[in-house]
Amino acid sequence: MRRARVALPGVFAALATAIVVPAFGLFVPGASFGVAGPVAAAPPDLPNPPSLTAQASYAVDADTGVELYARNADEPLPPGSTIKIATALVVVAHAELDDEVTIEASDEVDPTIYSSVGVAAGETLTVEQLLYGMLLPSGSDAAKALARHVGAGLPGGDPDDADASRAAFVEAMNDLAEERGLTDTRFANPTGDDAPNQHTTARELAVLATELLQDETLAEIVRTPVYDVLTEGRESRVLPTSNSNKLLQEDAAVVGVKTGSTPDAGACLVAARTYGEGNRVVAVVLGSTGVYGDEGTLVEDGRWDDMTALFAGLDEDYVWVSPAEPETLPGLAEEMAVWGVELGAGPSLPVPVGKDADLRYRLVLGPEADPGDEVGAARVFAGEAELGELPLYQAAA
Repeated sequence: MRRARVALPGVFAALATAIVVPAFGLFVPGASFGVAGPVAAAPPDLPNPPSLTAQASYAVDADTGVELYARNADEPLPPGSTIKIATALVVVAHAELDDEVTIEASDEVDPTIYSSVGVAAGETLTVEQLLYGMLLPSGSDAAKALARHVGAGLPGGDPDDADASRAAFVEAMNDLAEERGLTDTRFANPTGDDAPNQHTTARELAVLATELLQDETLAEIVRTPVYDVLTEGRESRVLPTSNSNKLLQEDAAVVGVKTGSTPDAGACLVAARTYGEGNRVVAVVLGSTGVYGDEGTLVEDGRWDDMTALFAGLDEDYVWVSPAEPETLPGLAEEMAVWGVELGAGPSLPVPVGKDADLRYRLVLGPEADPGDEVGAARVFAGEAELGELPLYQAAA
């Protein structure tokens, strides 16, 4: 039987109490091991987000899990085409990027009513090309084609029945939400068109966006400003597309993610922006001011000002600090050396402005292990509020 190690804040090995536990280590309530980066604890009192037109807003550091802003973040709301985040996740889970899809008449949409990439029946595109067509200009025709193609191979789908295949795909979208524990998310179609019982929350949409950013292909697509979609078939065509997320053109730190707007949803936006040493913050606004004119286009669109204000608020309310810097957590490097553990390469830690000088830590360690294996965490506090946990690894002897 090996000994687990529990280190108290600022208390070195000679003063720590060793606790005998089974070989699988010490389980500490609130500790989260076995992850690649810091894990958020129950969030402290958050700074108030800026005043927005949005019905709901939320921001989270996707690389640490630390919640930054929340207002009405758990209110179920229609999300418009931001639903296509979930559509993309289901597609990449069930299809290869080079799979070929032949467009059918049922995939086409009226471009005067719906966002469209402009594909036509009889043309052939790869799944990857259709993902660009769905995520950049928010093409509902691309979304319908992908859902039909993927859904045909899912339980309940039928290659000869487009409606049944899309229904099977939507069921897979709802399965995804359930598997991720998204209890207030429900999908009725793959496009985001207004429909009864189709809703999500700002917080749960951020979960899906964070997962999208973890997929290298999808992350590359959503940060692409312009792209030429290529078709084959009756005649090869190039369909120039532009990303509907205009913040990509205005702010070099923005790296995605997806727009959405319908009469019921208003103007919606899921955006990601880098902070600190490359941390990606996912921010969501749902139900921003969105007024449609007679031609069916938005004549008032508040999501851009809302998201810009949200990002500006983060700049004012938070600093991103590097846990590896000695001045961030004084004494941590020395105590890790005593225990023979080390921090892995990881992201910065977001800290409310004014509390970055009041950081402290507590080590929670399991039994010794092979070099490079995770053996515990450094729990980081700002005052009495726990910000999160930094994984610790066994150092080489």
